[in-house]
Amino acid sequence: MNRSRNLFWVIWGVGLVPVLLAVLVWASGLGVPDKGINQGELVQPVRTLEQWGGDPDQHTGHWSLLLVHESNCSGGCEQQLESLKRVHDALGREADRVRIDSTLPGQLAPVVWVVDPLGNLVLRHPLSYEGKALLADMRRLLKASRLG
Repeated sequence: MNRSRNLFWVIWGVGLVPVLLAVLVWASGLGVPDKGINQGELVQPVRTLEQWGGDPDQHTGHWSLLLVHESNCSGGCEQQLESLKRVHDALGREADRVRIDSTLPGQLAPVVWVVDPLGNLVLRHPLSYEGKALLADMRRLLKASRLG
């Protein structure tokens, strides 16, 4: 009888310990990363098309990579735009869902912005971005989205 009682508590313990550990991790946040998996900086809160002054005809219905370069662009803009085109080409069959645009700074800081099909600014990458990081973000967004 004593042996079966011990076996009963061992079975309960084997099932209950993982649940208690999961509740502890959930409540304390221990082991949960602070940052998401995106490489760029997530725009919080999202800036709508009207807020950032975008053109509805140019930035809705498809994803956009918007290069906002500095006003005193001395040849580096062409290299940055060429790098964006390489990221666009690397998207493969999803490339037709994405457009590339370049503009001077107005209401937007000089960075590379990712614009969703509704015209919202979603992510931003610095001008010194790494192509693989932007490509990974774009692939993830295009896979998750049916828009555009």
